[in-house]
Amino acid sequence: MRYKIDTSEIFRKIHNINPGPEQTAAYIEEIRKADMAGDPYAMLRLRSSMAVFVPFYDDATKVLPYCAEFFQIAEEHPEAVAAYDSFTVAREAATLSIILPQIELPVCEKMFGKMEEVAGTLRCGAIRRLHMICTEFYTYIDLQKAQEHYSIFNNEKMGSYSACSACEQQVKVWYTLKKGDARLAHEMANKIFNGKLECHDIPWQTYAVFLEHYMDEGSLDGHESFVKKLMQGGCRDVSDLANAGTVLRCMAAVNIEKGLRLLAQYWRWTVNMWNEQALYFFYKGAWCCCRQANLCGKERTLYPPQGLNVGINTTKFFEEWFYNKAIQAAEKFDRRNGTNFYMDDLGRA
Repeated sequence: MRYKIDTSEIFRKIHNINPGPEQTAAYIEEIRKADMAGDPYAMLRLRSSMAVFVPFYDDATKVLPYCAEFFQIAEEHPEAVAAYDSFTVAREAATLSIILPQIELPVCEKMFGKMEEVAGTLRCGAIRRLHMICTEFYTYIDLQKAQEHYSIFNNEKMGSYSACSACEQQVKVWYTLKKGDARLAHEMANKIFNGKLECHDIPWQTYAVFLEHYMDEGSLDGHESFVKKLMQGGCRDVSDLANAGTVLRCMAAVNIEKGLRLLAQYWRWTVNMWNEQALYFFYKGAWCCCRQANLCGKERTLYPPQGLNVGINTTKFFEEWFYNKAIQAAEKFDRRNGTNFYMDDLGRA
């Protein structure tokens, strides 16, 4: 088989473009050219790279059709498939399934299967990464199945294909908390709270997870430092929309005036947001703020982000509006997963 395209030059050109929709468009154009040229190596490599980079800076749903095409091409041209590309595309699609309810359950499980096909060959933490993702995914669906994956994840060695230590510890903490062992989860989180494990998302997600737990229990008192830390470090930009939702829920309980100000500040991050899980947490927190404002007799006028014209802009109106948005997101996940996980979570709020 002859390779017709110099992909190294293509990648250099693409990555010189500012990350975002413009870079995504460049990927799509180069994939079109590779398809026209009939070079299966380039067709696969470009799709693999797109699956990795686009979700960092653009709407991740754009990569899903190309992930599906990757495996179609791989079946037709097995000689052109690199094991690490196959694992990478399946990993990215499987990870997205946690935050995108439109990926049907059979498709999610097919991606897990694709990862498993090559994980044993790759080693280097690939098996560990597979079972880490499955632990998180199945915690929403079946705790027994999640436990089976967790046991393997917890015992496999780390390597170049495993996640960072901070993210791995966060999944362990989150799973243990969802399993109902808050004491053990807090012990496991001490490495994170003590600053021994951190990355772009950690410890912020860990603070958010525990704050949601405390609010579910009605025991938020005494954890103001968690709220303060999450506000100061974990609500930086649109990628932290879920954390912002948790902060709003906290502010509804402790400082509704500040909560309403933060709602106005964070709301713009929902514009064109594709992450359904993050939107769910934001809508839940925003609903709590509006509800509390109305209960306290502090009904206000809200100013939605540009492009959202609903006619009535009061907290009384948006209490129902945010609640309905949260329900819509929750029902999408629960319908896909065949459970009542998200609706139960909303009920606790």
